[in-house]
Amino acid sequence: MSDHARRFTAQKIAKRIALVEHMVHRQARPLDPFRWTALESEATPPPIGHDGEGWAPIEPHDHWAGQDVHYCMTTTFTVPAGWTKEDGPVALHLPMGVAGDIFTHPEGLLYLDGTPYASADRHHHTIHLPPEMADGRPHRVHVHGWTGLTGWPPDPESRDRLQMGECRVVEVHEPTRDFLTRAQVALELARTMDDARPERHAILAALDAAFLALDTRDPLGEAFWRSVPAAAAKLAEGLSRAGRPLDVDLHAIGHAHMDIAYLWPVGQMRLKNARTYSNVLRLMERFPEYRFSHSQPQLYAYTEADYPDIFAAIRERVAEGRWEVIGGMWVEPDTNLPGGEALVRQLLLGRSWYREKFGAAETPVLWLPDTFGLTWSLPQLVDKAGLRWMVVNKASWNQYNKLPASTLWWEGIDGTRVLTQFLTTPRGVQHLPYPTSYKSDLTAEEVVGTWEASTAKDHVRDLPIAYGYGDGGGGPTGELIRRARIWSDMAGAPRVRPSTVRACMEAIEGQAANVPVWADELYLEGHRGTLTSQAWIKRANRKAEIALHDVEFLLAATGRPNPPGLRRAWELLCLNQFHDILPGTSVPAVWEDSRRDYAEIDAICAEASDLALPGGGRSLVNTTPWDGPRLVDLPGAPVGEGMQATEGGALAYVDCAPHSITPIRPRPPEGRVAVARDGGGGVTLSNAHLEVVFDAQGQLVRLHDRDRDRAVLADGRVGNQLQAFEDRPLSWDAWDIDSFFEDRGEVVGGLTAMEVVEEGPLRARLRMERHYRASTIRQDVMIYADSRRVDFETEVDWQESHVLLKAAFPVDVFAPSAAYEIQWGAIERRTHRNTSWDYAKFEVPAQRWADLSEADYGVALLNDCKYGYDVKGNVLRVTLIKSATSPDPKADRGRHVFTYALLPHEGRWSDPAAPVLREAAFLNMAPAIVPGRGDGRAWVRSSRATVVVETIKPAEDGDGVIVRLFDACRTRGPVTLTFADAPASVHRCALLETEDMEPVTVEGASVTLDVAPFEIVTLRVRR
Repeated sequence: MSDHARRFTAQKIAKRIALVEHMVHRQARPLDPFRWTALESEATPPPIGHDGEGWAPIEPHDHWAGQDVHYCMTTTFTVPAGWTKEDGPVALHLPMGVAGDIFTHPEGLLYLDGTPYASADRHHHTIHLPPEMADGRPHRVHVHGWTGLTGWPPDPESRDRLQMGECRVVEVHEPTRDFLTRAQVALELARTMDDARPERHAILAALDAAFLALDTRDPLGEAFWRSVPAAAAKLAEGLSRAGRPLDVDLHAIGHAHMDIAYLWPVGQMRLKNARTYSNVLRLMERFPEYRFSHSQPQLYAYTEADYPDIFAAIRERVAEGRWEVIGGMWVEPDTNLPGGEALVRQLLLGRSWYREKFGAAETPVLWLPDTFGLTWSLPQLVDKAGLRWMVVNKASWNQYNKLPASTLWWEGIDGTRVLTQFLTTPRGVQHLPYPTSYKSDLTAEEVVGTWEASTAKDHVRDLPIAYGYGDGGGGPTGELIRRARIWSDMAGAPRVRPSTVRACMEAIEGQAANVPVWADELYLEGHRGTLTSQAWIKRANRKAEIALHDVEFLLAATGRPNPPGLRRAWELLCLNQFHDILPGTSVPAVWEDSRRDYAEIDAICAEASDLALPGGGRSLVNTTPWDGPRLVDLPGAPVGEGMQATEGGALAYVDCAPHSITPIRPRPPEGRVAVARDGGGGVTLSNAHLEVVFDAQGQLVRLHDRDRDRAVLADGRVGNQLQAFEDRPLSWDAWDIDSFFEDRGEVVGGLTAMEVVEEGPLRARLRMERHYRASTIRQDVMIYADSRRVDFETEVDWQESHVLLKAAFPVDVFAPSAAYEIQWGAIERRTHRNTSWDYAKFEVPAQRWADLSEADYGVALLNDCKYGYDVKGNVLRVTLIKSATSPDPKADRGRHVFTYALLPHEGRWSDPAAPVLREAAFLNMAPAIVPGRGDGRAWVRSSRATVVVETIKPAEDGDGVIVRLFDACRTRGPVTLTFADAPASVHRCALLETEDMEPVTVEGASVTLDVAPFEIVTLRVRR
């Protein structure tokens, strides 16, 4: 046993530190009690300037407000005339209470004599005052803020109330404060070290000597303060002899992770901006070495609109190089749920806004520390958007498998590589085995652990450590900045230095030639429920993406520029793709805002697409890159030959070219549907391609492919089986689906009605209704005359909680991998559970389809607004409803509308003749009807079915039309694009439309270019 162990040196020093902590304040004067008033909401203008007359007083140690209270409080203070800067800085000390959550609440923006000045919250409770306020005169302080929520997970029924501490104006004794910070850091470091480390014993010896030099005899007072310089000198001397720091640099990146919406609505975050940013600006006045890095142009845009003076000060700090703008995207979005073009717009909006406001100051990094999994198409998007690096964190929250490298080259589905750094700062999180954090407190455990968790120690000796309070903002404190100073030269520990993301990644880039390559998605083994939670917003997002896609095509096809409101619509869409909004992991107030936002997007799109073409009649707008025929409901149309009567009109097939506006000329179908009933109550729907058989209980008992004369369903199995599972994850209700969710499951039966409501000749519809517990599920099963698709149009009145609903199709197909659509391509995942990596993927993201194919035959499961799938063995399943209760107690209660479809097909999904891509587009993108007469020509046509024209839009700057295409099936070679009208010029251009990169030769109305597997190509077409 060492001498320090025998003498309990570490424990003794900890007690001594606790004994003298209060001596940091050399003088103090109590403030008059605050008086406060509750405000209706975060949108209520605060009564700054009110003297508090008639407001409730808060005496020291009073319990004042409960959770989720918006408030304004005020009092006055006077700095005694005898207090001077030479004695130490003067500050307000405002301990307003502890909310019991894991963030910074209670919090408020502090106003001095009516001017917004700084943040006051649980971590920023000592606010240094401007020297000119030490004038012996009274000054008024207001705090406008929010108390936050109580506990984790938050308890909406909590009756806990905040307890006000003793609020004072204080004189800070800087030598004592600095000495104690150094002592705390040194003690923490010694405690993290193994007893065999000589540095540990030297550090404890230095601490022991320092505290022996400190006069801690009662009563503590002037003798104590006089002894501090000698004790500090002893400590500094002893630590300098304890050893050298490690030859490792941790780049201390001041940061404040700010969830735009989460346990608070967007309006609250707009206030959090001011609180956090004002705090950062005040710290920069006091600490010349301090650097701050922050993401999300949307947040800066809010600040510019709400607090122009704060924004102007930010711009000054950006110009100085002390405030780093980062991020790459408009917000930090989810990346599994948004469509491909939406991810492009996140980059386009974000990077263009930064250029407009800050010039070339943006650091070229995609900063996504909290995003719930990263789609495999991101590396190409990062590269084509002009970014160089990625910094991420959440993959360390895996439940089963630790990623083999913390610094790696991430290789995307197209082969593009981007240098990717995972934050390695350890932080315990619930039941997870390897969690890391983007909000370090710069404790010894986190500083040392940041280096220890790196897997690239033989190559990379520079690592980021993002420090500062976050999720709800707050950012660094003076204490954390002082800690960073001390960590710059501590024996046996990594060196910590103030830095930026740019400096860190440039250093890593210079050392990263031999780091590993990861060629796969960055799948998060957790938060799988975010693919399904709050199903309404998933549908709203899909429909809004389609509406914007369609209106942009109409604008381009008719030669009109973007209307002013269209950028606003894209900003709203991208805002609502934030990683706690679209994933469905926020409180109810967030959904009220989102519903208004989607309504505004719909209104903007409706106004922009309200056009009348020349000529009479009506035309059909096909915004997909596929030829018809399209089945269209024609309101008010007479029922002619080859058509089918509907309520108020007729159903007809119309042939249309890709990306075209075609006069409506109904044509007879090539086949027809038939309906047969058996004596036992079963029903068979059939066309030339399929025979679909339901028994009297509404079970899909047979699906026969007439073209191939083979069964689609596995022998003896039932298709379209609705399966309900008890869903109670371990840690995060709305976020997670855990591997044991199938422990308690049941098949949804309860058939209460089944009838044929349409019998053809173009469409047959079998309607079924089921009751499940307190819920009702109505499905219309439809087949069509000229289609191999079976649609399940579903409307649900869902009244359950903690129940996960899936639709299952066991098919007669055997394959070790299933394919899933992701943005700008597809991914294959294993259908077995051989390894822990395979096991972890029991719920995976997809866009519009998943497919299980043998070499010459397959079955796809399509959807119009769902994102969660699983394929195990031969069973395809799509997840329909989740119904968590936290953080929204009534999540997914109410009406759901969605359609999924089964599509048996020849060949693999990727075969040029396979209909998977086309039918997924047709299911999602119904043709619109416009007045007037289109010319029926394809605006542009691709010569290869595997090369898909995804987007046609007016250029952002009005110079031509942007055409974005990609290879969807991992094929390579030349493709010819043929335009309806010969273009004057065609150029490959940057993803962000900032420059034309190279001309493409135009021959007549066509251009030919090479496209690599899964490559995204952006063209500027001038006419």
